[in-house]
Amino acid sequence: MSSSNPPGGEFPFFDLNSLLGGLSGADPWKAAAEMATSIASGGGAEPNLDPMDRIKIEELARVAELHVNQAAGLALPPGTKVAPVTRSVWTRHSLDAYRPFFERFGEALSAGLAAESQSLMPAEDDPAEVDIANLTAQMMGQMFTALGPMLVSTSAGSMLGHLGQRALGQYDLPIPRPSDEVLVIPTTIDASAAAWDVPADELRLWVLIHELTAHAVLSIPHVKSRLESLLLDFASAFRPNSDLINERFGSITDLNQIQELSNTLSDPDVIFSLLRSPAHDLLVPQLDALVAAVLGFVDHTVTELSRGLVLSHETIRERFRQRWVDVAPADRFMERLLGLEIDQATLTRGDDFVAGIVERAGADGLARLWGDELDMPTAAEVDAPGLWLARIGLDSDPDAGGAGLEVPDDLSGLDDL
Repeated sequence: MSSSNPPGGEFPFFDLNSLLGGLSGADPWKAAAEMATSIASGGGAEPNLDPMDRIKIEELARVAELHVNQAAGLALPPGTKVAPVTRSVWTRHSLDAYRPFFERFGEALSAGLAAESQSLMPAEDDPAEVDIANLTAQMMGQMFTALGPMLVSTSAGSMLGHLGQRALGQYDLPIPRPSDEVLVIPTTIDASAAAWDVPADELRLWVLIHELTAHAVLSIPHVKSRLESLLLDFASAFRPNSDLINERFGSITDLNQIQELSNTLSDPDVIFSLLRSPAHDLLVPQLDALVAAVLGFVDHTVTELSRGLVLSHETIRERFRQRWVDVAPADRFMERLLGLEIDQATLTRGDDFVAGIVERAGADGLARLWGDELDMPTAAEVDAPGLWLARIGLDSDPDAGGAGLEVPDDLSGLDDL
């Protein structure tokens, strides 16, 4: 399997030619893991990490852990351990971590497409075309049902493989992980340091602070549970839009049009338009707000911690954030499939939310952000941090409608006014 032309190519989902060419007979997730590691490693065997690189990472990790544990509102889970790994190892672990979300999507896809397969059959207006039209519609329904698990696993393998080529650590996307082992990729960190013209040890320390900060937040039980629940609900909400499917494919009467169908279904915009449901409209605001708040908090904390430790922290921060904005189409496709839409607007929203908290309530306000499940901000509060602070009783802004007004214990003197 060539890494330059993996099954599915740039947009791997629904690559019917590759699937029908033989992949469908394999164990879906084993094949996905092989594909992912092949793409991440560039198609060849990766050399083992240099022992000196491991030692340097471990030394810097101790410095990062010390500072993260002193940050407002944060504490690393007991047993947290930084593990420097190759791209292939990172990709294998990441595929396992992301698998529940892809599987939930696959279950929704298979069930929905099987139920909707009959809607693909055109009206019997022309008896001469009825047989081939019915055959095509039935074949599509059976194909989607039979190949659904392979379609999804192949997509996951290809997309995680591409992400593994560029990831610095395990929280390049804010997806909770099942263990307290925090993975970083020294090879990619060092390559990025050279490309960004910053010292390698400074970037290593910055990445470690970022990864440990993100891990501390995403390991808080109610934060982890809430984010995982939203991601799983998003994956479960995909449903075939029968009207659009009929509009695009209901007129297929020639088996030769299957190639055209495959090309059409390689377009991610087509996929989302065909599968998006009204439930997504309810989930997206909640998911976007939580992701923005997490990213804003992590960015603020990393900036505060790095200011005295990493001389080039401003350059590194700018380059790191730009990676979220300048995303390759295949990576953006995976984000959208998971329910993540991280762009400049998301980053700015999170920055403004955290800045509003700090401006009004300082570190004490920030420390309350993840302290209790009931204190987690709503989507409206992420856009208006004063509302959140007022709800939890910390807003001392005199313009906040009296939310910070102190009421004396003794009110007897009011009679004299």
